[in-house]
Formats: sequence, C-alpha cells, structure tokens
Amino acid sequence: MRWLYVAAATLLAGAALSLAPISPGSAGAQETEGIFPFQYELLELDNGFKAYLIPVNEPGRLAYVSMVRTGSRDEVEEGKSGFAHFFEHMMFRGTEKYPYYDGVTAEMGVDRNAFTSNDRTVYYLVGNSEYLEQIMDLESDRFQNLSYDEPAFRTEAGAVLGEYSQGAFSPYRWLDEKTRETAFDKHTYRHTTIGFEEDVRAMPEGYEYSKSFHQRFYRPENVILVIAGDFDVEQAKELIQQYYGDWETGYVPPAIEPEPVQTAARDRTVYYPGRTLPIVSINYKSPAWSATDRMAVATEVLGRVAFGSNSDIYRKLVIDEQRLQFLNAGFGLQRDPSLVDVTVMVKDPADIEPIKEEIASTIELFQNELVDEKRLEDTKSNMKYSYLMRLETGQQVAFSLMTSIINTGTLEAIEDFYVTLASLTAEDIREAAREVLKESGRTTITMVQAEGGAE
Repeated sequence: MRWLYVAAATLLAGAALSLAPISPGSAGAQETEGIFPFQYELLELDNGFKAYLIPVNEPGRLAYVSMVRTGSRDEVEEGKSGFAHFFEHMMFRGTEKYPYYDGVTAEMGVDRNAFTSNDRTVYYLVGNSEYLEQIMDLESDRFQNLSYDEPAFRTEAGAVLGEYSQGAFSPYRWLDEKTRETAFDKHTYRHTTIGFEEDVRAMPEGYEYSKSFHQRFYRPENVILVIAGDFDVEQAKELIQQYYGDWETGYVPPAIEPEPVQTAARDRTVYYPGRTLPIVSINYKSPAWSATDRMAVATEVLGRVAFGSNSDIYRKLVIDEQRLQFLNAGFGLQRDPSLVDVTVMVKDPADIEPIKEEIASTIELFQNELVDEKRLEDTKSNMKYSYLMRLETGQQVAFSLMTSIINTGTLEAIEDFYVTLASLTAEDIREAAREVLKESGRTTITMVQAEGGAE
C-alpha cells in the first residue's frame, strides 16, 4: 500500500495541513508501489486533533468515523474493567445542546452505531453529504460536552449488565474469558471487552469514575476523525477548525503493565455449562501489530498459509475427512503483544487428542520447511487485492484504515504494511513459525460440555 506522498503543506487558522495525493510509484517495482487508491488530506489542529479527509465517488453520501484510541486495553484500574465499552453506551445519552441524540440522527436519516474492542472505541455515522455540518456539530458536541445525570448512568449500567447476562453463556465468550485468564498474568488483555462480571455488577456505583473516564480519554490527542465520501474538502477543513479547534487537551496514556515472558506451556480443560461440541483453542504469544516489523507481518501471513481456508490441514480435516465443524485461524495482531490462535470444533470427543496432534504436526512442518513459493505469493496477492476489493463505499474506505490508525495514529502505516508484505520471503514465514509458535508460549484450552461437574 505505498504510493502516497506529501504534496503540499500549508497553514489553516492555526492548523497544520498536508495534502497527500497518490503517486503511481516506480513501474514494475512492487515494493514502491502504493495500494491506497484515494487522494486524501490530513488536517492536524494545534490541540493535536487529526482528521483524514478522503473524497470517494459515492454521490451524495459520506461516512463520518471517529476513532478513539482507547479500548479495554486501557482499563488499568482494579475493579474498573469494561468501562470503555460501557462508555460507548453513555456517548449516546446526549448533551445540553442535543439532549436527544437518537432523535437528531433519526431526523437526518443517518445510520449510526459504535463498537468497542481491545484497542479502540469507534463511532460512525453514514448519511447524506448535505448534513455534514449538522453531523459535525452533533459529534463534536458529544465528544466535548457529554452530559448525563446519575439516574441515567444507573439505567445504562443496568442495560450493560443485561447485555453481559444475555451473552454470559455463549460458548465463544466463555471460551474467550477462560483463554484470557489462563494466558495472561498482568496485561489488561486478561479481561474481555465487556469486563469481569464483578466489575460489570459494580458499575452502577461508578458515576463519578465514569465522568473522569470521559475527561481522561476523550481528548483531541486521542481521537482521529475520518470523513470519506462525497463532500467539499475545503468546507470540511473550515468546519473542523470551527467545531474541534477549542477542544481542550489533557490525554495522558495509561501505564499498562507489560505481560511477562511466558516460559512454559499452559494446558487447561474447562467445562461449559451448556450444550456444545468440544472446542480446542491453541494460542501462542504474538508480537504487537507493526507495519514495518517483518516478524509481525510474517505472522499474519503464516496464519493464512498454515491454517487458512486454502491450507492443507483445513482441506484435510474440514473438507475431506470432515472431522471438524470449523477451523479458525486468528492471526490478527493487536496494539500490544497478544495472542494468535488456532481454534477448532471437534465433531467426535474421542478425536480431541488426535486433532491436537494434527495441529502440532502442521506447526512443526512450517518450523522446519519452507512454504511453497507459489502459495506464499498467492497469499500475499490475495491479501492485497482483497483489501482493494473492499473499498467501494465511504464507510468501507474509512473502516479499512482502522487498524493502521488505531495502532499507529496514522493512515500512512497501511502503505508500510503492504511494502513489508511484498518483501516477505519463505524464510521469513519459517522464522515466524519458529519464534511465535514456540512451545513455551503456548496456551491450550480444551472446552467440553459439563456433565454436572466443575473445572
């Protein structure tokens, strides 16, 4: 993805502005060719607020996406897990200026929603371009002036508890919780996005803490706006200065305790209190996401070539022998060192150990042998072109930048990622298998249906 360059730098009402159109790069040189096929402008205000403005050919429509670089990873205080997700709910409570957020958005006919994960909280609206200023007024107001009283806070806390209770016995959330608490000792990835149950139940008493959460994390230095679609870029720049220019700074990154190096494999059997086929999740400590680190990018490729839907083991166990209900390879990396996993649902409980041996044999194969060159090149090509095929609407364009923006604070890292991807060799994939899929960093969770017993 690398063919953009800064073409101009000017000042606009105290804001630093750079224009970054796409350059075709050197003919025939994949390493210097870019992938992001849109011209864009980056506007950075004096208070640290950044906005990427991306014209996209979607007549009369735009996506307005506010990316907060805070998720459950940032919940470092004891007893306060789940507040990033909880605060996503509170952000729809309105302000003194716009006390009925839902009513205002319904009147404009925009689609709006939000989501929270380990490293991010993202708010988005998709609607007609004519409402750009109204959308910006509405969004900038709630990010700076969110207002709610304690009864409203308690009501929303009850809704979050209901959400927790509703999903409490999902086998996949059950598995996720058990995996995290087994694999992590210190890092905040130990808890899920919705939080520990005891913390969710205690949320109604956290009114004052919730206000401090907004004051600490919802600051201009920690939020990046992406507008993609059919809109007037010059008008957008003026509006951003008008509506976000006075937002007060104050973000301080939390002190997140690094996870100690895992020195021995961990194996655990957990008993799910409901009906399920056995699920085996084999996890390994992984590096943090990086656009330029060869090991990090090779890890993502490794997951595809070793365990993806075109891999030998997938074809054997899922398609030909049909011993698995599914095989998922979760090799997407996080902002901090986290986990990659191979997770399978086994049809026959007697087949659990043989399936584990099949996975171990595949790992050993990739640690000792070089991946087929054609398979590697096909995989890299698929990663590149599947990215491009998803860039049809303004919302898709904005969302395609999310990993880069959340992990690095910039759009430009997507270009670095695809330069690194293009340069990977079979030796890089083997090295990733050796370094990441090490036995000492393995955590295996075997989840089986409970028969009245406990763990």
